[in-house]
Amino acid sequence: MTSSPPQLRTILAVICLPVLACLLGLGTGASRPVVTLLVGLAAACAAWITTRQTTLTQPAPETASAPPQPMQEQDPKLRHDIRGIISPAMLAAEQLSLNQDPAVQKAASTINDSLDRLTARLKQRPSG
Repeated sequence: MTSSPPQLRTILAVICLPVLACLLGLGTGASRPVVTLLVGLAAACAAWITTRQTTLTQPAPETASAPPQPMQEQDPKLRHDIRGIISPAMLAAEQLSLNQDPAVQKAASTINDSLDRLTARLKQRPSG
C-alpha cells in the first residue's frame, strides 16, 4: 500500500512524535510524570499536525457567486456606461475649442476627434 506524502507525514507524526518524546524523557532520566507530560505534549503536537495536514490538502469550498452574464447582456450596458464616462470629456473639449489660442484649439480638436472615433466605434458594435 502506497501513501501520498501528506498521509505519510501524518502517520509519522502520530507514531514517531510520542515515541521520540518517551525516549527523550527516559534517556534524560526524567521522572515518570515528566515523561508522561512530554508524551502528552508530543501527542497534542501530532494531533495538531494531523488536523493541519487535512485542512491543507482539502480543496477550498466553492464560494457561491453570481453566474457570469453572457456577453450580449453586458455589451449594451458597457457601451452605455462608456458613453456616460466620456460625455464630460466631450463637453470640456467643445468648450476648449472655443478658446482663441491656436494650441488649445488644436488640442481640443485632437480630443474631439478621438472621442468621435470612440463613439463611432461604440455605435458599430452589434447590440446583441
